[in-house]
Amino acid sequence: MTLVLVFAMGQVQPVAADSAADAKNPASAATAAETDKPKPVIQMTPIQVIGTTGDEPPKPNSSTLKGRSLRLQQGDTLGQTLHQELGVSNASFGPGVGIPVIRGLTGSRVRILQNGVGSHDATSLSPDHAVAIDSLLADAIQIFRGPEVIRYGGNAIGGVVDVSDNRIPDRKVKQPVSGSAESRYDTNGHGTHSAFRLNTGKDRFAFNLGGFFRQRDDVRIPGKAIDEALIEQQFGLTDIPNAAGRIPNTDSRGIGGYTGVSWFGNNFMAGMSVSHTDNRYGVPKGSHHLDPNHLDGLENILPRIRDLSGFEDIFGPKALFPSIRLNMQQTRYDFKTEWYEPVRGIESVSFRYGLVDYRHTELEGGSPFTRFKNDVGEGRLEARHNALPNLTGTVGAHWIDRNFSALGVETFVPPTKQQSVGFYTTQDYTWNNWIVRGGVRLEHARINPDAQQLKLRGSALPPVPLPGSLDFLAFSASTALQWNLRQDTALTFTLNRGKRPPDIQELLALGPHLSTRSFEIGNVQLKNETVNMADLALDWKSDRVSSRINGYYNRTDDYIYLRNTGLVYEVDNETIRQRCVSDAECVSVFAYDQRNAEFAGFEARVDGTLYQLPGGNNVLLTVFSDYVRGRFTGGDRDDVPRMPPLRYGAELGLGNPIWNAALRYTRAEAQRYPGRNETATDSYHLLTASADYQLKAGKWGDLWLFAKGHNLLNEEIRNSVSFLRNFAPEPGRSFIFGVRATF
Repeated sequence: MTLVLVFAMGQVQPVAADSAADAKNPASAATAAETDKPKPVIQMTPIQVIGTTGDEPPKPNSSTLKGRSLRLQQGDTLGQTLHQELGVSNASFGPGVGIPVIRGLTGSRVRILQNGVGSHDATSLSPDHAVAIDSLLADAIQIFRGPEVIRYGGNAIGGVVDVSDNRIPDRKVKQPVSGSAESRYDTNGHGTHSAFRLNTGKDRFAFNLGGFFRQRDDVRIPGKAIDEALIEQQFGLTDIPNAAGRIPNTDSRGIGGYTGVSWFGNNFMAGMSVSHTDNRYGVPKGSHHLDPNHLDGLENILPRIRDLSGFEDIFGPKALFPSIRLNMQQTRYDFKTEWYEPVRGIESVSFRYGLVDYRHTELEGGSPFTRFKNDVGEGRLEARHNALPNLTGTVGAHWIDRNFSALGVETFVPPTKQQSVGFYTTQDYTWNNWIVRGGVRLEHARINPDAQQLKLRGSALPPVPLPGSLDFLAFSASTALQWNLRQDTALTFTLNRGKRPPDIQELLALGPHLSTRSFEIGNVQLKNETVNMADLALDWKSDRVSSRINGYYNRTDDYIYLRNTGLVYEVDNETIRQRCVSDAECVSVFAYDQRNAEFAGFEARVDGTLYQLPGGNNVLLTVFSDYVRGRFTGGDRDDVPRMPPLRYGAELGLGNPIWNAALRYTRAEAQRYPGRNETATDSYHLLTASADYQLKAGKWGDLWLFAKGHNLLNEEIRNSVSFLRNFAPEPGRSFIFGVRATF
């Protein structure tokens, strides 16, 4: 169970009834402002607010990226946008894919949300699938790792990433027309990324409209794409074709947009939005076949092709080296209603529902090989109360209905229906300088495969029988205690106990997935995964210095992981072998398994003002570090695969509210604990720089100019959390220039 004890700094201050109502009900606040003498329909009683007036008190183990910091960190993918956050890494799969990794956990353990509802793409199924969210449209990105994850179910036991973009207007417009437009250019791959937003409305109606477009060519790298020494170590292959200076087939193109509308009553709002995203990108060549037009070492393969007289069209270079492309489309329908102060003691009742139609096709050599479909409905009904003077909380119900299928040549998961329903409550109690938070959740999940057995095409292996349904019951609890020792110091102790039912691919996978260079074997005998986590954090803030330091320990019983068996699968011969014995393509054989595991780590950051110069200019210094060590607790205590390395560094900044410049250095140590049958990664130095300037245009709006430099040392960076670290390093040196206008 999760136990959260919260100690809060400062004194609890009452807030006037009108301001409290405005904070909870922007619709009624705007209505009242339209008249000289407002006449509230409902007399609201005062409520207590902890912390700065107008802002919700910070949650334990949570952070929010917004404003200038968000704009400077935004990248083409969500993982790239968040990789500088403490405890967060980017599981890249070429430049078109970036999935957040929180404290070494990702996939089915980290829920990615869009305005509180799951993104429901295919990122949890496989690391080569992109997140169906464009970060350039985000207003704020929140990361939760504490008691708040109770609200989101078992797939959030590792954390939650919630991207807010206000596509459903949540308050009346203050001016007839407002919005923003932004465009940026990346020298690495000649990438362009643009977005716009338009907000309008009148009286009780508000409308939002937005869209984005991005494209890039192949990513540039400082050396060779494939680490030949490690490929020889892992696969036993030598003299393999390679590419240098860039990674072929890593170009991408994305386009999308949304429209939203809301209606506001005196103490009620209702809104909906429709959005569509189309994302097309290539998988790095090293993950499958390589393009002979950009390779070295073809002399070892082409003679074999020439000897096959009369079969050039079948065994020619284009057939032997096809490109893998992913074409993804997602259409979303989102609905939101809020009812403010329906009765005394109830602050609000809210309803959220999202209907997601997700499709993506994997093409090899221009021909469709596998089509993924994910049709999902997710809903949440929640009531927030302030029944007692010092007690607030939520009570809610949450459900998901999912139909998934992967059909085609590489079908490795049968069509499956998945349903889950959960009931939960979270409560906050304040007493003097203490805050106690707690929450519990009961969840039931059912998985119904549309198949009676799993059988590998063309294999002599016996079929695996499947039950009619797989049922899982999970109970989770959390609690946190926060203590404000002084006005500037807070100590937070958190305990979490959460259960996660196995996901579809973990239970039912069987077959090759070439874009990830893997042959995956599921396990229908898997049971719930149980996380037991303790976290201790110290926050201190003065006029010129602020810091946050926390350490954590996570013991996970029956941890589900993808184990590298050390075997290889020859796709052409449909044979599992111990080593690659020919030039036919080999992929590693992975099997889902369970073992008890433990994760221990820390996160630390100190921000300070070194000098306050004339003219309002400040010299700022930030030092930071994070680390997580994961290993299995039984037997030989193997390492949990694909863990991030120790990182530490510093950022030096100079600026004022008008302009800023910063230089950031990050040192990542070598990852010498890669996991059994995995390969280690070397250390690296990452140097980045940024500068921005804001022009005020009075009532017409603002113009913001910015520039960033990434990997200025042009280091070869192999990402330890990436499945493709031996085939595709991170991008080389790049410069990004952009402009943003608001009106």
